[in-house]
Amino acid sequence: MNLFLEPDFKAQLEAQVLIVGAGVAGLSAGIVLKTLGIDPLIIHWERESTFYSQGGIACANQRGDSPEQHILDTLVAGRGLCSEKAVRILVEEGIQRVAELESYGITFDKISTKEGGHSFARVQRVGDFTGKEVLKTLKNRASQLEIKFLKLKAQEILADGRVLGILATDENNSLILINSKAVILASGGYSGLYIGCSNPEGARGDMIGSALRAGAGVKNLEFLQFHPTTLEGFGFLLTEALRGEGALIIDESGDRFVNELLPRDIVARKIYQKIKSGKRVFLDLRNIKNLPERFPTIFSKLTALGFDLEKPVPIVPGAHYSIGGIATDLWGRSELEGLYAVGECANNGVHGANRLASNALLEGLVFGARAGYAIYHDIKWGGSLGVKTFSRRRRGFMNPEFKKEELGQLLFEFCGLERDENSLKKALERVDSYLESASLWERTPENRELFDMCIVAKGIIKSALWRKESRGVHFRSDFPTEREEFRKDSYLSFSELALCL
Repeated sequence: MNLFLEPDFKAQLEAQVLIVGAGVAGLSAGIVLKTLGIDPLIIHWERESTFYSQGGIACANQRGDSPEQHILDTLVAGRGLCSEKAVRILVEEGIQRVAELESYGITFDKISTKEGGHSFARVQRVGDFTGKEVLKTLKNRASQLEIKFLKLKAQEILADGRVLGILATDENNSLILINSKAVILASGGYSGLYIGCSNPEGARGDMIGSALRAGAGVKNLEFLQFHPTTLEGFGFLLTEALRGEGALIIDESGDRFVNELLPRDIVARKIYQKIKSGKRVFLDLRNIKNLPERFPTIFSKLTALGFDLEKPVPIVPGAHYSIGGIATDLWGRSELEGLYAVGECANNGVHGANRLASNALLEGLVFGARAGYAIYHDIKWGGSLGVKTFSRRRRGFMNPEFKKEELGQLLFEFCGLERDENSLKKALERVDSYLESASLWERTPENRELFDMCIVAKGIIKSALWRKESRGVHFRSDFPTEREEFRKDSYLSFSELALCL
């Protein structure tokens, strides 16, 4: 086992299936498992990214729209890297999953929204707090099914050729060992590695790093979506639905310089380039009818912060959605037997090089449920339950000489909205220098998290160096066009990152 932490645990638990994360993907998996007669244990720590999803769920279930058009829109946004089979599953099974969600009690607004990249107004919303309502609805259903939840923070994936369980910490920072034949990671993405992130602070991808060390591979880490419109100085997301309903992007001179409904990567780079030229950028909300009723969360937040909404509000792009992640099949299975990944920590081929707006909640519903069905069958043939022995190792004695914020600044500056060979090589050298002393770091949960963050950061940089082209959300100023020879996924294993403990 390639562990970082010393395995001195306070308590030992067992679970038929262990789910890490209580967002839309993890809850969807848990509900399916419980319905099929398997008792999952869901562990969670911070508020889930799902809670902060303002936009909605894209679903081709309305008259005049069609699944084929939704599929086409998704493929176009993905710039040739989507798995068409995965996209078809997303769209067609998504119609069923949204119907299930409604049967659990959610009520969507009567008017759907058209967002960037969509050819139809198919984004179903609950005001501007859709994710919050989705989460509440799924948690209510989980409560009805008596699914067990524990407040624990996952630290290490335990594996020896297959998954054996998880090491987690409780609120006192004591280690808890949880034995399980199957582990579902629904732990969120890695956008929180960057400064100016719009997601919860915990979305740093460290469990992706732990999965790498345990034996899973990762795909397409270079693809990180920057949201065009986050509130300058606050990181608060101003949903794409605002632009779908008439909000305009202007510079400090009042000039509109970009079509607001173009795909996010284009809009975000146009804003970034304008800011780099020395100008501020604003979102003008004055064209939106009934702003307080249509977007109550945003209206309340902006007014509480003292903004006069009769004037445009300042915006900047912010790291938002991780398209890359743990490589999985279409049922959530990773390359490590017994480890499944769903939601933003996974890459199953749906998003390609650029996620279509409001496909994220849909993906969580669909592929979370599929992982539940897969485990129902797979667990019959799983190996023996339990961790028998741990290899002991020398304890570390020093702390890292850098902070998370330094890593975040480095990534934003050298591997952000625009990249090139020189900046990426500088970033790689810096991260390697951070890791030179990692074998001597004290074995604390905080240092473990930082180590796994560095693993993922190095994976992002190495993948971006390999992709000598611009495609989707990955923009290389030294290779500004798509190149046919790179119309394929990037892939990394732990050994390819040349790291050891």
